[in-house]
Amino acid sequence: MQKLNEICSCESKANSETEFVGIRCEKSKEDGALETSITFPLGYFKDDPALRELPEEELRECVVNLFMVLSDPSLQEQIHQDSSISTFAEEYGESEFPMVSYLNVIRNFLDFGYLDEKEILYKKGANGKIHWGRTIKAVQPVITEDAQNLVYLDFIARKVSYNEDTLITQVHKFCVHDALMKLGFLFGIDPSEEPLLDFDYDLFCNAIHSKLAKTFNDRDLRLLADLARIVEYLAGHKTEDGKTADDFYFGVNKFAPVWEAMVDRIFGKLPQGVAKDKFNPHLRWNDGCRDEKLDESEEEIVLNDLKRSTLRPDTIMVCGEGTFVLDSKYYKYGLTGFNSHLPGAESVCKQMAYAEYVETRLKEIPAFAGMTSHGVYNAFIMPCCAENVKEKFPNAVFSESGLFSMCRVGYIYGDWKNVKDENRPYHKIHCIFLDMKSVMRNYANNPAAQSELAELIR
Repeated sequence: MQKLNEICSCESKANSETEFVGIRCEKSKEDGALETSITFPLGYFKDDPALRELPEEELRECVVNLFMVLSDPSLQEQIHQDSSISTFAEEYGESEFPMVSYLNVIRNFLDFGYLDEKEILYKKGANGKIHWGRTIKAVQPVITEDAQNLVYLDFIARKVSYNEDTLITQVHKFCVHDALMKLGFLFGIDPSEEPLLDFDYDLFCNAIHSKLAKTFNDRDLRLLADLARIVEYLAGHKTEDGKTADDFYFGVNKFAPVWEAMVDRIFGKLPQGVAKDKFNPHLRWNDGCRDEKLDESEEEIVLNDLKRSTLRPDTIMVCGEGTFVLDSKYYKYGLTGFNSHLPGAESVCKQMAYAEYVETRLKEIPAFAGMTSHGVYNAFIMPCCAENVKEKFPNAVFSESGLFSMCRVGYIYGDWKNVKDENRPYHKIHCIFLDMKSVMRNYANNPAAQSELAELIR
């Protein structure tokens, strides 16, 4: 069995075209043997040696956390908003690997064993739980000598009969075996007994749907739904000879949109009734006769692309008397400390444009009318490994939120702007580090973290 510590590694190619985060199980080009590798995002671990030293149980929790984040439907939606982002399954024209269903099937098997077809029988004189209703109706009682009591000398008992050879049991065994072949290493167990059936899509689907029609137990219903998703996946992932393939992929080619979505979930905060797109700067066209947004013109109907004519800040956070424009950067500066890994001029100019537009829009939005000394601030949010920061960034200013570590390490500015202008603090774009591991473990909206971030930036 593969050792978990040997197949895990840290992603270190941010800002390149080859980054991948997730799990890959593919055939070796040398000998055709299956090789599994799991890649974590930037900052989840300090480096590969630190990862290797983790106890396997702790590393297993980290792997499951990674899979849960990559399976989160709301984060997947963020991934698919950018057409340049794809999963490996999409790239190869395959159905998406149902990671959650595979994990659920393994956990269910470990807790409850195989799904067995069972029949409830009621028999006279059988061992089992007495069914008094049936006993009273079907058995003649004996009257005691004093005629005071009725005594039942025989009973109708409830007995459960299990049929180990039923079709649904064999389908379950097939899926459990397939799940353990792919992910058994994560639980430290070898694949279960070989299944008796070969994969047959129609047969398996009929067995699952037949069982669903007469099942009312919630746990069994969830299991059957997971089995159905696995069968659908296997049907779309076969080898040339028609057998189910052993190789699989689950992950993203670019983790940046996932990072952006998690940061936005934690820090995104606007007054009630104010949508984030209120702060999207647009390009406009004026030809002397008309003035219009480019993305609304008749000429743009065919080539309408909001990203071409609209700027969209990642996150807007309104906290106290300040509005904070946050740009999530999945850069590796937090791991290397190299200036070349900081955001460049294009990012800086866009961030300045966002802040200037926000400053203008605030005067037009009623929700901000009562704020007399409202400031607009800028920040880049980058991943880090908390264990690594104090060593590489001795001057970092830390703020412990209790859920994850964050710190300010400096600020970027353009020398064409006056950074001493107190009325425009957004001329300084503060660089904030967030610990990747703790963000991935809890990326719910967090007012306490919002307040601490605001204090770090001000």
